[in-house]
Amino acid sequence: MKSLAFRLGLCFALGITTLAAHAQTFSCPAGSEDMLNYFVMAYPARNSNFMGPGNSNPVYSTIVPELGTSFADSGYFVWTKSSAGYPWDVKAFDEDYIYDRTTELNWNDPTSFKRFNIDLPLSRRCIATSSGTTIRVISASTYYSSYETCQSYLTQDLGYVKNVISAPAYVQTNGNLGVVKTRQLNYSYGCNSNYANCTDVEVFSMGYQIGLYEWQHFQNHGGKWSMAQESDINEYDSGAATPYLPCSDSYQ
Repeated sequence: MKSLAFRLGLCFALGITTLAAHAQTFSCPAGSEDMLNYFVMAYPARNSNFMGPGNSNPVYSTIVPELGTSFADSGYFVWTKSSAGYPWDVKAFDEDYIYDRTTELNWNDPTSFKRFNIDLPLSRRCIATSSGTTIRVISASTYYSSYETCQSYLTQDLGYVKNVISAPAYVQTNGNLGVVKTRQLNYSYGCNSNYANCTDVEVFSMGYQIGLYEWQHFQNHGGKWSMAQESDINEYDSGAATPYLPCSDSYQ
């Protein structure tokens, strides 16, 4: 008898094939660029390469539907953080935005995760090639649920959220990447209704056709920011991983 993991992986692969068969390709207007080029590694590199740890977990990029060198008008992608297929972050996208959907809760349990009740917009899908953008999300739209064994047991909110995408810049990334065209996502939450005095900000550094290569978490202590955690993911390496997603609520 084939293992449950094998059967779940096969279902996931069949789902990708079905979505790809019905997907429509998407392109941004002239003078703008598709932010998926920063959030995920380019094709075909993402099928056989990943961003390896400098001092933290790796990141493997998977996108659904997979259309090769093109992107679909809507779908989701996964940042998988180990070769085992979990833990992971799941992001969604459509013609307007890229959204935060799910992140792990218990690092060692793929049936344990946190999911937004409504996908939270992180970035506009298309941004002018030389500038950035800001998105503000009211507290009522930031509720998320915590899950154990695929079942929701707690709902909370992040407060007011402000997400800022920087203009592109060429950054020395260290590791073996060298200089990479980069945009940063500054994801601020726990903010007041003026989108100020936020409790936390997470900074995601994403390279063009590379994906996430650095993550930093800062916390506000009495008006002074201090770094709580930093992850360097700046070693381009060979290898692949298939996301292990045993709970449909984690990604659908």
